[in-house]
Amino acid sequence: MQRDFRAIAGKTFDVIVIGGGIVGAGIARDTQLRGLTTLLLEKEDFGYGTTSRSTRLAHGGLRYLRQLEFGLVRQDLYEREVLMRIAPHLVYPLTFLIPIHSTILNFVMLMGVILYDVISYDKTLPNHRYLNSKKTLEQEPNLRVKNLRGSYIYYDCQVPFPERLNLENALSAAENGAIVVNHAPVTGIIKEGGRITGVEVKDELTGEILQAKGRIVVNAAGHWVDQIKDMVFKDNPPYLLRTKGIHIIVPKVSNNALVLFSPTDSRLFFVIPWEGYSLVGTTDTIYEGNLDAVAATREDVEYMLEGLHLAYPDVKMEDVYYTTAGLRSLALKPGKKASDTSRSHEVIDHSKRDRLDGLVTVLGGKITAYRAVSKDVADLVCRKLDNKSPCKTGIDTLPGAPALNAEEIDWLVKKECLPEEVITNLAHIYGSRCRQVLELSRQDKRGKSRISPEGPDIIAQIWYSVKEESCCTVSDFMMRRSGLCFRKDQGIGAVQAVANEMKMLLDWDQANMERQVADYAKTAALARQFTHA
Repeated sequence: MQRDFRAIAGKTFDVIVIGGGIVGAGIARDTQLRGLTTLLLEKEDFGYGTTSRSTRLAHGGLRYLRQLEFGLVRQDLYEREVLMRIAPHLVYPLTFLIPIHSTILNFVMLMGVILYDVISYDKTLPNHRYLNSKKTLEQEPNLRVKNLRGSYIYYDCQVPFPERLNLENALSAAENGAIVVNHAPVTGIIKEGGRITGVEVKDELTGEILQAKGRIVVNAAGHWVDQIKDMVFKDNPPYLLRTKGIHIIVPKVSNNALVLFSPTDSRLFFVIPWEGYSLVGTTDTIYEGNLDAVAATREDVEYMLEGLHLAYPDVKMEDVYYTTAGLRSLALKPGKKASDTSRSHEVIDHSKRDRLDGLVTVLGGKITAYRAVSKDVADLVCRKLDNKSPCKTGIDTLPGAPALNAEEIDWLVKKECLPEEVITNLAHIYGSRCRQVLELSRQDKRGKSRISPEGPDIIAQIWYSVKEESCCTVSDFMMRRSGLCFRKDQGIGAVQAVANEMKMLLDWDQANMERQVADYAKTAALARQFTHA
């Protein structure tokens, strides 16, 4: 997947997808696999928005049972199974523990986990089970819940690197013939004779502006959907209600994932083992600010810590390594509170709603259900274009599948003469494609050198990301092609080495390189503003 902005000039596509988050990338993959020529355009980088700021789970949504959204939970539990099939290198089973400290909570959670098992009747994961207080503390010796009576165990899945799941959908689309371009914001919608016929798009790297023609344009811009909508229907009311969800990253406190309830508003939140830390989240508050500058506030962090203190009272503000913040894009339903607004997605066919052909908009969606959301959009597009090809995305595996097993990792450790943690990290990010990275590393001995002493990432990953995965900026690599931004120092110790390497690969001048380093440092500083690190 080599970025080629000029490849869109002079072509007419069957489908133009605006938005390279996980839903947009999923749509592009689906339509291209069905034989429709597809162009995917992303204003920043794949997974830049909500996808990279999520709770990193593939789950049915236990809390949605309280809202009686059984259909949504069933869909997500089915899609969880699909993800384990098509992306076993990126999606892993995870054990969840719900501490019980009252009779009412015991009854509610028992009903919840029983329903969860019933709705996921065809799952491959185990059913729930109960642990008494002694066995609960054997599982979680650091747990300090008052009046602990026991716990319920249930199972869902973790997606430690959803940025990668997002990217592999874009890679799959490109490898099957789609043109996929990041850092290419849509600046205008082309309308001719009562229908949408294409888009105007800008190359953020060069400033060049081109027009792309398309039979169908899909607005899958996530929380920027209304900005695209305003290019066509300026007087129409907003489509979206946006809510902010933040996470705090603290020293690892639990062995398993935990389900807790905030003492402030009883909202369910998670404590999840992740990359050697605990990922704690999330919030759900109305957001009306700058869509490109979403960040946690001190109030947000204090809310999460207050909830965490119910189980782990010793965690302090200074223990927060850094924070993440993202937006949920919910289909706006006037009169409904954010907490009561459905998490179900909605697909708008503007030929029916607005009598304007050539435009489809998708609202909402979750990482777990991205493939189902994408399929709904692709099904509509195919009906409109009289394409009867079946959906293949639930069958065809993603590029990095299958996962490497322990024997394969051990063999690579010996063959490449690299530490196990380096090979394990490569397998964790690239799956079976880690062999391609290692092949590059053999061409130049520098390729096997670590980018920094702080982590297992190696120089060859930078080469591979630039040459094969449309990595265009320092932030692209630090935040969405590697795990460097997840290190304790958020990669600050590695950023200059990455920039130096990319400068040579992409022929940057000194000023551009320095700007790239400064941009990443600014992003990292915003995420670390509540820490003393």
